[in-house]
Amino acid sequence: MFLTQFDINTGRRSAQRLIGSAERIHAAVLGCFPPGQYSADDARTLWRLDRGPSNHQTSLMIVSPLRPDLTALNEQAGWDTGSAGRSADYGAFLAGLSAGRVWRFRLTANPTVSLKRPGQGGQRGKRHAHVTAGQQLEWLLKRAARYGFTIPLDDDGQARAQVTGRDVLRFRRGPGATGRIVTVATATYDGVLEVNDPNLLRAVLTNGIGPAKGYGCGLLTLAPPH
Repeated sequence: MFLTQFDINTGRRSAQRLIGSAERIHAAVLGCFPPGQYSADDARTLWRLDRGPSNHQTSLMIVSPLRPDLTALNEQAGWDTGSAGRSADYGAFLAGLSAGRVWRFRLTANPTVSLKRPGQGGQRGKRHAHVTAGQQLEWLLKRAARYGFTIPLDDDGQARAQVTGRDVLRFRRGPGATGRIVTVATATYDGVLEVNDPNLLRAVLTNGIGPAKGYGCGLLTLAPPH
């Protein structure tokens, strides 16, 4: 597995066009790998667009089974100087995860709930997006244990995590103007987690959390605590 950070040159018109569409980013990320080699039996390629305090600080984070070839992506959205991106072997980090360790985390996800209509019986309910920051945070807190971690509380008894960004993506999926309109509500979380089950957490780090993974959701990344 590899973890890659690609810094986007937002001063380029082609870069602005790229980051304006989750579908275009998805296609560009898959284009970094040979056909059919962007996933493995126990892992998949995930990506997330991180925006800093200014538009100038925009990065594309990628986790993938293979090291990505960033040549085409750099020609479209990179810089003429410096490196095209930075890829690191993720395997040693994943293998070193241990219970009790505390990490800072960032996650962009598509928090949803399935609601059944009366009379649906055993059928799967229709997926609806959580729309408030409170609902979106509660969605993550309720699922943390199944993902192999807990989110500790601060001195005031509040979870050490917050929704730091919210967006609604709308685009047409399918050929031309006849494709159906897809809406994806996203929430970006920043906070602190404690590892409970390293195996569950490894699976999440390499396979993602929640739906809409093809549209920049699901990638959880960790960093040392301050």
